Amino acid sequence: MAAFGHISTDVLYVVQHVCESFPIGKLKGLSRKLGGSFNLNVKIETTEGEFAVRILGRANTEEHLRYVQLALAALNRYGVPALTPILAVDGEPYCRIYEKLVQVTPFIHGGDFKNFPNQAYSSAAMLSRFHRTLQAAGRELVQRPGQGPMPAWSFYAAPDYYARALDRLKELPEIPVYELYKAEKLALRIGELWEQSQDRLPDAILHGDWHLWNQLYAPETGDVACVLDFDCIQTGKRILDIAYTLWSVYILLPRHASRLERPIVNGYSGMTDEELRMLPVAIAKISLFFLCHAAYAEKPDEKWRRQYRKQLPLIEWLLADGERRFAELATADEAGT
Repeated sequence: MAAFGHISTDVLYVVQHVCESFPIGKLKGLSRKLGGSFNLNVKIETTEGEFAVRILGRANTEEHLRYVQLALAALNRYGVPALTPILAVDGEPYCRIYEKLVQVTPFIHGGDFKNFPNQAYSSAAMLSRFHRTLQAAGRELVQRPGQGPMPAWSFYAAPDYYARALDRLKELPEIPVYELYKAEKLALRIGELWEQSQDRLPDAILHGDWHLWNQLYAPETGDVACVLDFDCIQTGKRILDIAYTLWSVYILLPRHASRLERPIVNGYSGMTDEELRMLPVAIAKISLFFLCHAAYAEKPDEKWRRQYRKQLPLIEWLLADGERRFAELATADEAGT
């Protein structure tokens, strides 16, 4: 496919026509591609300012985009700084251009995450506020909490996902039998512990992808200035968003984990005793998801080897010592240390 710089011709077509569908002025220029795992994001400049154009993956649905827009409206109404798509000229939070779902948001300037503990604390505090706000606003949403549409992608897999993925991996002779046996035993233990706690864990409308890089921060204070990336909003157990935040630190920032885990645990206000007790199991569940997802990779044996080295030690530590560790972190905060 022909390209202009690093931008393909179909993306250029979308950018050239986006100003016809959104009230953002006339296009002056395309700046650059932005980060993003599941969507293609491009920064543009118009006569009205700077904007981010989001060309969404095919798995996204109009139903979920409308649901997310309702949640974002509630968040902003209650003072949570959530980056919200601009409504198209037809009143929808998206349009279709070149058979692609497209959204536009203002381009927000802010500080990135720099591994500072005060940023981690602020992120966790904002996550707590996010959950409490949507719980309070639940009656204002078209769907009540527990009835919202599922996103195109979720890191919080259904219980049968793990067994199906492991069965698929068993068919691959390149993957050691002992490693699969070990993973299967851990999956059964995690599943049993998780199921036993379901009635005691609070439900919430979840962000679904809350990690420390999905917010922008005020450079002077480290406070969260803007919350980003709502593609994975869904309903589920509140603890999963907290667990995902910690999982991302343990896997992506292992050298900084000892400085960041405490502000995350203590920054999230209102965590119940049962949530604190089950936090290591929830993190292990997410870690297991990434291990099992090797079953659907283009090269599953290579993906398995990489993930096994990363995820297995974390899962084993969480199940053996995680409960004591998180209780210690929470107790230290109560003591003012």
